[in-house]
Amino acid sequence: MITILGKIPSKKNSKKIFSIRGRVIIAPSTIYEKWHRQAKQQVLSQGQCGCQEGKKVCKIEINLYAPDKRRGDLTNRAESILDLLVDCGILKDDNWFEVPQVVLSFGGVDRENPRAEIFIDIA
Repeated sequence: MITILGKIPSKKNSKKIFSIRGRVIIAPSTIYEKWHRQAKQQVLSQGQCGCQEGKKVCKIEINLYAPDKRRGDLTNRAESILDLLVDCGILKDDNWFEVPQVVLSFGGVDRENPRAEIFIDIA
């Protein structure tokens, strides 16, 4: 199990748009980038790094616990988490050939300990 503490931002809804020499650039927001750096440190400190050579991911389960009762989108937050797992080297990629099944659930509101709990089934 991998645990990421704190509120998980939506990468899709956290964009900054700017122009360089007339060219429009879209990049993740500063909030998302900060979360990504901190979450990567959390994952790596749990001893989770490197793909399992020769092993195949069967399923990933993600349980999200929110800090408050605001509405959120599980799939957008799952995208942030899967991209993080790829960046940490835990997953080779997050396409459907590498991760054929993703199970998402909302665990409820936990004001004291918002988090994502991630379970990876490997064959």
